[in-house]
Amino acid sequence: MSPRCSGRLAVVLLFATLLTLSACSKPAEEAALTEEAAPADAGGDIAKSTRVDPASVPQLAYDYRFDLSAPDKTVSGMMEGHREACAVAGLTTCQLLSLSSQNTGKEGQLHTLTLRATPQWIGLFRKNLNNELKATGAKIESQSIATEDVSLSLIDAEAHIKNQMALRDNLQATLRSHKGKMSEVIELKQQLATIQSDIDSAQTAVATMKKRVAMSKLTLTYRPASAVAVDGTWAPLKSALSDVGPNMISVLTVMVAVAGYLLPLGLIAAPVIWWMRRDRKAAKPTRPEQI
Repeated sequence: MSPRCSGRLAVVLLFATLLTLSACSKPAEEAALTEEAAPADAGGDIAKSTRVDPASVPQLAYDYRFDLSAPDKTVSGMMEGHREACAVAGLTTCQLLSLSSQNTGKEGQLHTLTLRATPQWIGLFRKNLNNELKATGAKIESQSIATEDVSLSLIDAEAHIKNQMALRDNLQATLRSHKGKMSEVIELKQQLATIQSDIDSAQTAVATMKKRVAMSKLTLTYRPASAVAVDGTWAPLKSALSDVGPNMISVLTVMVAVAGYLLPLGLIAAPVIWWMRRDRKAAKPTRPEQI
């Protein structure tokens, strides 16, 4: 077995083991916390007071991003380990959205893995990621968590669906009892088709937003450690070179703007100056010639 394959297998086994151990220990921890938090003599009033209205809870869609660097020989293995861990969890828990690899030349390959998973799975993933990084010599270069509150959009969409359904029901009742012209019947059917299409579209949007809340997005980027080191060494020079073009364009922009102001003034001032100098020459007395 090649060193690359053995390294990949080690990463996969390590991550799978961590997930399994954490999953097994989690129910016991939750049970202990539940027993401590709920005394035996707690009454129904306490349970009622702790209830939360689902409508008042913000509906947040989370977007996690991790930029990882690992030893060159273990980058692919780490990515495959995370992908396989998602596949093992099942589609109801974790879904693969995209997987891409880009050859960046001397810097090696840049891998990007995008997943959609339940908050519980992502929380377990983040917890075990630190242990995996210590074992493989990898590290997190940058990370970010973005949230989007879709509560208002959900409320508006669901209210719109209810209104459209009420309108559809009224039109259906009108159509059943209508005894007018055939053109009017056709017009009613067209309105019903338009309203039903609007309802279907709104229901799809609601389902998509609820799915974003139920399953968060996780984007993982993997780079070789050697590429990160190169980027860090030459970063100041690259930044300076990247500013050359914009700086030149800024200077040229200022010069063109100044010329745009001075050129009209010059066109007006030049004839005036010429006329004034001509009058001075005409008014200057001529000296008599000496014999």
